Amino acid sequence: MQELEEKTYNYTVQVIGFIKTLEKTFPHLVSAEFREIAGNVSLKFMDALDSIENKDFSDNIRKSHEYATRSFEILKSINCSENKDLEKQKAQLLLDSHEIIEKLNLIINKLIY
Repeated sequence: MQELEEKTYNYTVQVIGFIKTLEKTFPHLVSAEFREIAGNVSLKFMDALDSIENKDFSDNIRKSHEYATRSFEILKSINCSENKDLEKQKAQLLLDSHEIIEKLNLIINKLIY
């Protein structure tokens, strides 16, 4: 779990950096939804780890998964191909989000609540 906590945290930090760079180059591609979702992937996962009740844990894991999935979808829709560095960063973020989604899927499949 600690590895996934670090992975979600690093992903969130990297997405926020990507968004800040994207705002300077292609501000029209950044939505308020994307900004909000980026932070919530890690926050909801940490909330799950801090949960006392099983239902809270399950709800927060599912929310983190939902935010990671939506983040992946938004990233896929962003066309920044004019900037090779941003495109490379986007590709890495897509890989990272896919890995997070897969690991969260494994957890969700084992949940009782």
